[in-house]
Amino acid sequence: MWDQSGSEFGNPMAGGFFTGTPGGGQPTPGEKKGGAQRAHNIIPVNIKDILDAVDEKLKIEDTEAHMVTFVGTVEQIESKQTNVSYTVRDDTGSIEVVQWIEGEGNPMSHIQVMEGNFCRVVGSIRQTHDRRHVMAFRVANLTTANEITTHLLETQWVRMKLRQMKRKMGLGQPMNNSSVGGAGMTGPLASLSNPSSASGIPGGLSSYQAMVYTIIQATTAETGMEKSQIYNSVKGKMGQREVDAALEFLCSEGHIYSTVDEDHFKSTDS
Repeated sequence: MWDQSGSEFGNPMAGGFFTGTPGGGQPTPGEKKGGAQRAHNIIPVNIKDILDAVDEKLKIEDTEAHMVTFVGTVEQIESKQTNVSYTVRDDTGSIEVVQWIEGEGNPMSHIQVMEGNFCRVVGSIRQTHDRRHVMAFRVANLTTANEITTHLLETQWVRMKLRQMKRKMGLGQPMNNSSVGGAGMTGPLASLSNPSSASGIPGGLSSYQAMVYTIIQATTAETGMEKSQIYNSVKGKMGQREVDAALEFLCSEGHIYSTVDEDHFKSTDS
């Protein structure tokens, strides 16, 4: 683990020098309610992008972000009975990040970050009583300082890629799946921004859910793992009905998302 308190980052460039859903969680009081929906992309953003969004809809180059990821400094942590609230800041602003806790137990045991440290947030935008926040599916420490620089590059790369895609569609050119990539939005840089993504399986999964998650997490394809490939991988161990149920659960909990269509999946940690 790199030293986040070192002088290398103790300057104006530290803590957010950025000039960067599945409705699986419980709705907070006053929050718009709706059924669980699949996320089709994860887009790296700056906090200001979220604050400037219209309602819960954030569009980057006219493309709606179903889930967002950003990097910043944890300024404050508040543990409650049903959730943990973080105040995260980058150089463009600060925002509340809420992580809901399922089941009983000590909320503190779910906290993976410390105040004053850099973290990466993955979640969806929510609005309660005109106050915008992020419902987090993951709040984790950075494992390397390279993630900060990589996130900067990702926020710019996504905009460039989306502009390129719009120009191609305007000219009537066919789109290549590898250029869309769902989180192919973050695809080429994902291994740098999340070097520890392959370490472990989310807690609370059944054996079937964990099996499907592991298969999806292992794919290196830009468009993710196709459902028929998952069926073939678990043939003799799971039926198609069990696979479909596991996929639906993993999507609703924010562990995976569909990419180019409803039958291709990637994990949010890939």
